[in-house]
Amino acid sequence: MSRKPIKAIVGLAAVALLATASCSSSSSASSTSTKVKAHGTPIVVGQILPMTGANLALPEAGKALVASIAALNAAGGINGHPLKLDQCDSQGVASIEVQCAQTMVSDHVVATLEDDTFSSPAEVNSILKGAGIPRIGITEDDVTDYANPDNMDFTGGGVFSLVGIMEDLIHRGDKKITVVLPDTPSAVETHLLLDPIAAAEGAKVVNYVLVSSASGDYSQYVAQAEENGAQGIVIALGNAQLVEVAQAINQLNPKIDYATGIAGLTLNQLKELGSFSKKASYVWWTPGIGDVKNFPGLAQPVATLTKYEKGVTLDTMTSVSLSSWLAVHAFYEVMKSHKGTPTAASVLAAFKAAKDIPMNGIIKPWTPGDLQSAGTLSSIITNVSQPWMYRIAYNGKGSQTSPSQLFNTFAGLPGTSTSTSTSTSS
Repeated sequence: MSRKPIKAIVGLAAVALLATASCSSSSSASSTSTKVKAHGTPIVVGQILPMTGANLALPEAGKALVASIAALNAAGGINGHPLKLDQCDSQGVASIEVQCAQTMVSDHVVATLEDDTFSSPAEVNSILKGAGIPRIGITEDDVTDYANPDNMDFTGGGVFSLVGIMEDLIHRGDKKITVVLPDTPSAVETHLLLDPIAAAEGAKVVNYVLVSSASGDYSQYVAQAEENGAQGIVIALGNAQLVEVAQAINQLNPKIDYATGIAGLTLNQLKELGSFSKKASYVWWTPGIGDVKNFPGLAQPVATLTKYEKGVTLDTMTSVSLSSWLAVHAFYEVMKSHKGTPTAASVLAAFKAAKDIPMNGIIKPWTPGDLQSAGTLSSIITNVSQPWMYRIAYNGKGSQTSPSQLFNTFAGLPGTSTSTSTSTSS
């Protein structure tokens, strides 16, 4: 298969599933550092992501990383060495992403944590890989992200977030699928990726509905989604448009299944969306943020983020924040046995050698080098070690995630198995 299907949605999955309210800022790169409470030579780590931006902003991911590092440092850091964070707000602008990558090199960071560089991925990967800097917890959105062996993602990346939503509907028995996307240039070619994947799993995408950011009538999109006998709707929109579509669904009450990613939705938002939230199915790489009963390991990141991030409560927290905590946690687990002050080379070697990194019972133990086959996509998707997603529900009060409902987003790809699989987390 050519690279065109993946390149057609470079950045689309990240924008559609992780988007939050953006705000304006200056056009130059900037960086911040956490306060240091541990003693010893600092270990400098970095993060490049759009804290602000016109098209996509992920302030939760940035703030959660700052909070997670502050908590680690307060607990003594890594063998007495504090983490020092160089955080660069790319604003989602290609030229600033490149500036941020150059800053990471000049500041001698030993790794970046929870990156997202969807505007200029090839250039950023070239700069960081050239400097030998590993990227831990990166959100992989582009073929150059998936091809870089120094990128260590404990999810399937942005592209397979979209695939996972579709596979969830197919698992429920929906064979005719509608995909609802933001109206962007890349969205018009999404069929090049999703059509063969759906066909390999015995389903068909019968409608692609593109939602305009200037629209005032969202009921039209719900009507379009029901055409051609569609049985299920993949809703791959940023929060602002998702809310509008959800409200239209509440008004029209269509007799159709619908699923989306839960990453950017808070418990407060789910409550406000009423019947939509309770009828929808959700997927994500991590469990629902509030499901401590089934995943006791969630208690630690929830406590950390509510203590160290100003104004954050469980009801206002998202799964985006959880991924930042997991990146810091994984870094600690791998480097805690390291002697001396880590370097980029030693961090890279340690992660490549690591096996079954304990992820607090939140996701499966992670072996970065255990790369999974993407079937006929393997020529361009070569660097995914953790392609499992959870199925999540909302009962009106909180999210519910069954540990047994963990499925492999790669299992139904062309050239692999013909159906998605389910496994228990360990």
